Amino acid sequence: MIVDELLNLVGERRRRLEDLTLSRVCVSLCYTAVMLDNSYVGLCHTPIEDIGHSHWGRRRDFHGFKALEIARLANSFDMIERTVGIATLNALSQHLMDSEGYERQFGMDAFDAMDVRREDSVAVVGYIRPLVGKLRENAREVHVFERNPWLRGDALPDTFVDSILPKADVVVISGSSLINGTIDRLLELSKNAKFVALAGPTASTLPEPFFERGVKVMAGIRAKGPAVLNAVAEAKPFVAFKELVEKYIMKKD
Repeated sequence: MIVDELLNLVGERRRRLEDLTLSRVCVSLCYTAVMLDNSYVGLCHTPIEDIGHSHWGRRRDFHGFKALEIARLANSFDMIERTVGIATLNALSQHLMDSEGYERQFGMDAFDAMDVRREDSVAVVGYIRPLVGKLRENAREVHVFERNPWLRGDALPDTFVDSILPKADVVVISGSSLINGTIDRLLELSKNAKFVALAGPTASTLPEPFFERGVKVMAGIRAKGPAVLNAVAEAKPFVAFKELVEKYIMKKD
């Protein structure tokens, strides 16, 4: 499973990461953000459609705990714990990518890396609206899938992906698929596509497990500083704090 592989990759760098702790955690309506005590920030989509309004029992604490310990919650069946765990994985990933010199092209997004042609059939899992608008201007057809009924609009429920993804030429998958546990299945369904991308703030993680499964481009973000946590705490959408982050892409060699 991809989440397990990400945890293993982070665990291999344990000596460099074991002293890092969480200094701030914001779980909000649109996004969840964590900041490590070295000021690195990780963001993650908050799956409000899968989080109950009443929380039974006592959830564990996050602030001040070891980042490696909290990152393991990325496999939790408690959706808030899982969301904080993946945001922590993203914060650790940004730290590692900076310190280890991963090649990223800043100022670019997934569309900038695509070769979409008029005859192409495109599938987008997760309604990334600005991207979908551009794709509809360039492709023969664009099928959009969205799990959250409040965000769905003219998209299809994601339960229909099995009939479309195996036939798509281009597939773009939102990083939120890491949250709802569908990423492995979606990539398996997309193995016939000529181009597969993972995109969005939640996709800001180490790329190796995705590249090994056919993803050509990872399109994520790096926070410019802690101010983005204030925006997340105020439940602002991405468009309202995009100046506080840097978009980037990573391409498979």
